[in-house]
Amino acid sequence: MADTPITSSRTWLSALTKRSYRFGRRHDVTALDIDQRMLRVVQVATGKTPGSIRVKRVEVLPVPEEGFDLENPRKVGEWIGVQLKALHLTPGIVVMAAHRSEAVLKEFLLPPLRDTGEMASMVNMRVARELPFPETDAIIDFTVTKVPTKKELQAAKKETPLPGASADTKAHVVVAAVRRDTVNRYRAIAQSAGLTLAGLGLRPLASFRALKACVDKINGNAVALISVRRHEVDVDILIDGRLVFSRELSVKLGLPEDAAETTRQDRINQAAKEIIRCLHSHEGSKAFKPIEHLYVAGGTGLEDSLRDIIRDEIGVDCKSMPPPTGIRLPKGREDNAVRALTSLGLALGFVDDRGLALNFLAPKRPVIRRNQGRAKWLLSIVALQALFVFLFGARSKMASEYESKLTGAGGLTSTHSTLAKKEKDYWRWTRKNADSIRNWHGANRHWLEHVAFLSSVIPQCDQIYLLKINMRSGKTGVISFQVQVRDSEVLHSFEKKLRDLGYGVKPVAFTPADDKYGYKFRASFELTLPGRFPVNLLHHQGTNAPPARLQDDIHADGISCIPGQEGNHRV
Repeated sequence: MADTPITSSRTWLSALTKRSYRFGRRHDVTALDIDQRMLRVVQVATGKTPGSIRVKRVEVLPVPEEGFDLENPRKVGEWIGVQLKALHLTPGIVVMAAHRSEAVLKEFLLPPLRDTGEMASMVNMRVARELPFPETDAIIDFTVTKVPTKKELQAAKKETPLPGASADTKAHVVVAAVRRDTVNRYRAIAQSAGLTLAGLGLRPLASFRALKACVDKINGNAVALISVRRHEVDVDILIDGRLVFSRELSVKLGLPEDAAETTRQDRINQAAKEIIRCLHSHEGSKAFKPIEHLYVAGGTGLEDSLRDIIRDEIGVDCKSMPPPTGIRLPKGREDNAVRALTSLGLALGFVDDRGLALNFLAPKRPVIRRNQGRAKWLLSIVALQALFVFLFGARSKMASEYESKLTGAGGLTSTHSTLAKKEKDYWRWTRKNADSIRNWHGANRHWLEHVAFLSSVIPQCDQIYLLKINMRSGKTGVISFQVQVRDSEVLHSFEKKLRDLGYGVKPVAFTPADDKYGYKFRASFELTLPGRFPVNLLHHQGTNAPPARLQDDIHADGISCIPGQEGNHRV
């Protein structure tokens, strides 16, 4: 399997494996690959046109031989950050690859499914039984490398009516699983370097993506790729565009320059034997197919010797990996590109349309299928509860508002209390006045007649005028009034006249009170009405004519006498 596998149903596979990334296509992507000896850095940039890729930087940096612990992610990340700053390299998007020894790699034959979530559920269920560590500690990702076409399915159905009886009706799925601690270790390295890790692939797939960029027309054959490093060798086999075999061998090819030739040759022979033994172990697998091409890649300088030994032992055309020809490389960096093919393939795989075939930072996960009917029922209940909560909340709020209007300061309760108190005072005053009117009317004192009679017997206003008058009813009727008098003689004569008429007159109290009109005294009279008044008041009203008006009264001769008025008018 490669990052862009060749299948018989390309459209179906694209719909299943295409991943969406949150990074733009025109960003720079930097791939980092570090082992015990080298840090390999490749930075690629994509152009505006589809498929336009340019390699901007290819750097190979030796790792310090002393005081450098690859198991300490913080120290490794800090060292990488220092080296990138020294190179004046702005990483942009950063991707790394897990080693083959850090991953469990399996190929399964599964029923072809169009839904990625359902396929992920099937993969997780199948791989959980074969993991050497707990499933809870694993991060699992997969890629579909081959699916049967409709014609193959129809032909297999005619030959074998039972479903699942033929492998031609199955989809080939490569599954990889790593420990969660491994992913966290690479994240810690990137964080210590001041970088943000966007993808974590797998070395064998990255190597085959580089092989695709270096060698054309290899997907239809059985191809073996041997990636040589000083401390490890990766042996990967690709058949019909899918990865069927992958091993990582531990070797010791890191010799000092002054090492003896015999020692050097012994190390090479030992490494070649391990590689050949690994290739022979592939012959016993179900997916075995004779190897047609074998490529040796690496930058140790021992690749040619290993290539010759392997060719002589297995009789397969063994070649050295050529430099990439399908992409543009920086001038003078061809040798570094050959030594950093894994990093190159990792960066190229990330910028492909489908992205990395395996990405442990964004693995394909099972989709939880929910009961739609139950979900709608629960949603209806939740909506109904929310409606009830809203209604009760609105009711509580309105109740509190109206309660404050009812009982608050200046509210309806206080207003009602004030009005009720005023109502009591009003009704008390009304009852008091009603009682007074009732008593006044029930005593039959002829109050109005007495008032009219007194107005006829009181002296003229040039001698005396009335200030106020008051009447009160009891066992005996009392009329009290206050007058302003011009002199004492008028006062005494008026008092005597009242007594002669039959009124009970209390001693008159008068005080000097000279006003601006020349009236010198103010007197208060209090008359007690007798039970039987000697004067017939009703007859008196009809016989006693009103006094003549004063000459200065405007109504005496009518308004026609006023100068300047025309005509005679009566009022």
